[in-house]
Amino acid sequence: MVSKSITTLEFNKILSTIATFASSTTAKERILSMLPLSNIDDINRILDEVEEADKAIYEYSVCPGFGFDDVTHIIQKADILSTLTMGELLKVSALLRCSDSVKKSINKLSDVGSPKLLSYAREIYVDHALQNEIDKAILSDDEISDDASPELRIIRQKIRRENDHIKTKLYTFVNSANYSKYLQDNIVTIRGDRYVIPVKSEFRGAIPGLIHDQSASGQTIYIEPMAILEMNNNLKGYILDEEREIEKILRLFTVKVSNKSSSIYANLDKLSYLDEIFARAKYASSIRAIKPRINVLGITEIEKGRHPLIPDEKVVPTSIAVGKGYDMLFITGPNTGGKTVSLKLAGLLSIMGASGLFVPARDADICIYDDIFCDIGDEQSIEQNLSTFSSHIANIVLIIDSITSNSLVLLDELGAGTDPAEGAALAVAIADHLKKVGCKAIITTHYNELKEYAFTNERVQNASMEFDPVSYSPTYKLTIGSPGLSNAIMIARKLGLNQEIIEAARQGISKEKRQFEHVLSSLEIARKNAALHEEEAQRLLDEAKITSRKVEAERDRLAAQREKLNENVKKETKRMVEEAMEEANAIISNMKALLDDPTEEDLFKARTLKKSLTKYIVNEDNEFDEFDNVITTEPIIAGDAVMIKSIRTEGTVASINYTKGTAEVSFGVLKSIFKISDLIKLDKNGLVYPATSQAKKGGQDPKLRNDGFSPEINLLGQRVYEAEAKLGEYIDKAIIAGVNQITIIHGFGTGRLRDAVRRFLKGHSAIQSLRSGEYNEGGGGVTVAALRR
Repeated sequence: MVSKSITTLEFNKILSTIATFASSTTAKERILSMLPLSNIDDINRILDEVEEADKAIYEYSVCPGFGFDDVTHIIQKADILSTLTMGELLKVSALLRCSDSVKKSINKLSDVGSPKLLSYAREIYVDHALQNEIDKAILSDDEISDDASPELRIIRQKIRRENDHIKTKLYTFVNSANYSKYLQDNIVTIRGDRYVIPVKSEFRGAIPGLIHDQSASGQTIYIEPMAILEMNNNLKGYILDEEREIEKILRLFTVKVSNKSSSIYANLDKLSYLDEIFARAKYASSIRAIKPRINVLGITEIEKGRHPLIPDEKVVPTSIAVGKGYDMLFITGPNTGGKTVSLKLAGLLSIMGASGLFVPARDADICIYDDIFCDIGDEQSIEQNLSTFSSHIANIVLIIDSITSNSLVLLDELGAGTDPAEGAALAVAIADHLKKVGCKAIITTHYNELKEYAFTNERVQNASMEFDPVSYSPTYKLTIGSPGLSNAIMIARKLGLNQEIIEAARQGISKEKRQFEHVLSSLEIARKNAALHEEEAQRLLDEAKITSRKVEAERDRLAAQREKLNENVKKETKRMVEEAMEEANAIISNMKALLDDPTEEDLFKARTLKKSLTKYIVNEDNEFDEFDNVITTEPIIAGDAVMIKSIRTEGTVASINYTKGTAEVSFGVLKSIFKISDLIKLDKNGLVYPATSQAKKGGQDPKLRNDGFSPEINLLGQRVYEAEAKLGEYIDKAIIAGVNQITIIHGFGTGRLRDAVRRFLKGHSAIQSLRSGEYNEGGGGVTVAALRR
């Protein structure tokens, strides 16, 4: 990649912004030295890693901290066994601590969604022993702990004792009435690591000792009394012992770091790289960028791309492409209309994609080119005696000498800055040469000759920057497939140029050119009308798709609700049958016992037991078969109370679709669609509407029965998860039974079961309100809940 193109397209500004998202200096340096890659596998690997980092931060809330220093020179110093300072050892410890933290953070991620990051985390070296040893021994850049070694602790204890002895001795001078008159101040101080007292200069001979210093005024001299000379000598010896012991400790740590230097340096490299990857992800999120698809097919296609250096409130998304249906694109349109920005957008996003960066666009396919060459802007040079035109031509000479069939060439205002006729001819010749080489090119121009060239040559396309003919202002939107007009005369008229001059300018344009521009204007009007119709059609299609998805989602939701309801009904029916069977078996056993040797009283009891069995005699197929033969003649309308035969449940008709023969029925907090033939109209008492019933089986009352449902459930002795499961099923049964209120017995105990029950009830959509039981209901040992109707 030509470095000049990287600078021209301002890729360095992008890198500077990304670097602000990195924490470590090493990662910042890596980012600032980033260059586009040529290997598609390397680029895709980096893009995958950035995608994983993006998910880690914004989906899993995992954002490792990379607070570490560059320890390269420290590791090199340790490798030659040059003693490390306390500050350098603390930097090594900080790197080890960061390594451990990053490893733990990334290990929280899923193997499925973050395989690459997890593979890096597995390779991170962790050394808790060395890290803890350094942290325990070294307190700051210039302070080492007494616990660094047993010898250091002993030496420092001696130093403290000797200090105390010296101070005690010196204070005998300071506090003595005989000596205080000789002292400038009643204090003990230090000069040159020796304890001294301040003596007035005129009494220097009054206290025998060594003079170590004097004040700037000469009024005070600092004397070490002879009485503490030996003590100070001892103290000095202990201090030298301390320094030797600290040096010994630092040398030992240096050896330990040297032994692990390769692993520590590898950690530095991995953490720096991960910091860079997470910085790329954070930058991508900040500009709402997407992961581009990378190819080597020569195709670059950017949909709704946004220049990352233009503020969001000003940028106009631009779609631009080259390489798919055409290899060369001419962009025309008025000045300040956005041609150069579109040109730079294509080049900059291509460089970003090749560098493993997400790009700010709705969608993007990026080709990996051998080189990207550009000639953009006014580069005249006084020093080199080059005019604007000469400078452009000099650049184009270098480009033509270097391009291959897999190059991208970006040329701004090709052929401008000289005689228009010659410039146009030169522009056409250069474009024709680029086409023969087979490279991809995007060229901005005002020349009609290049517009005509696009019409008459294959794999060459026109594009234009839109211009509002009403406001005479650019819209900064790029339209591919339609050449644009420069609109110079229209702009001049808007800016107030004399109308007579405007008309003279119009007449100065050749008839052929006016006809050509008229054709272009007509084509542009037709294109805009077609675009409006296409946008409207797309809007209607999108709305239809959204409506269709909503309908499908509602259908699936209702089907799931109905399935759940049917399942709950089956479970309740099974439970009621099992309970009835148990009671019936008990009655039969009692009857057998009574009839072994019956008395008159036994026979009477047996007849009583036999009579009690009749309540368990039900139809083998369905307990409610008496409804299956009901012929409905009374019409069902919205608002009617009905019985749903298929699930034996009462409900209210919400709406009816006579065309489809269906009705929407609400029961409890649920709603579902049923066939009208599956419904039986009920009167206000919940009985089958008299006009609709042909007969009642055996004289039985066909009213819906909920004899098996109890409005009270006992959860005493249940664990919380067991209680919640049972309570959920129980509420479903209550909805089917049509009760308005249920009572839950949970007892007092520790209150944990009560709290869990009430928390569950508050979160259930079928519960309207709840309260503690009254005194006669069980008080605080029960909760009474009202169901929504």
